[in-house]
Amino acid sequence: MNNNQNEIKLSSNWTNIGLYGGSVLVLFMIPVLISVIKEQKFNGGMVIGGIVFVALVGFLIYQFIYVCNAKIIGDKIVLKKKFKPSKSYNFDRIGYPKSFQLKRTKYITVEMRNDDSTVEKYLIVNSKSLLSFENKDAEKTLISLINSVKKQ
Repeated sequence: MNNNQNEIKLSSNWTNIGLYGGSVLVLFMIPVLISVIKEQKFNGGMVIGGIVFVALVGFLIYQFIYVCNAKIIGDKIVLKKKFKPSKSYNFDRIGYPKSFQLKRTKYITVEMRNDDSTVEKYLIVNSKSLLSFENKDAEKTLISLINSVKKQ
């Protein structure tokens, strides 16, 4: 890949900050939860708080496993997970993206077909918060890439 090719970044510039910020938040929640459990009698609110905490930890682990930095360079999409080397794919390897939105953050999951016919899942995060100053929609971009390949 040449360095002078157009590069389009699909993932948010705030992906890492959100991921590590969420981790710090969870770490700060642990002593708070422990002190609440020690000082109060057991009640239904503790169960709900525990369920929310476990769900938050689960979502954070899911993000660490699948979140990636995504960009289009030339005629390939390059995806880099947190703890794995980057992989590049031709556009015909893109699976149909699925997404969900929490407030102003959109989470797009996409499955990519590897050369050995295995499928690898990636999570692309788009943030449209007031301070992000970004207007990216990776889902629409991926769908248009899929459609452009189908037309050929």
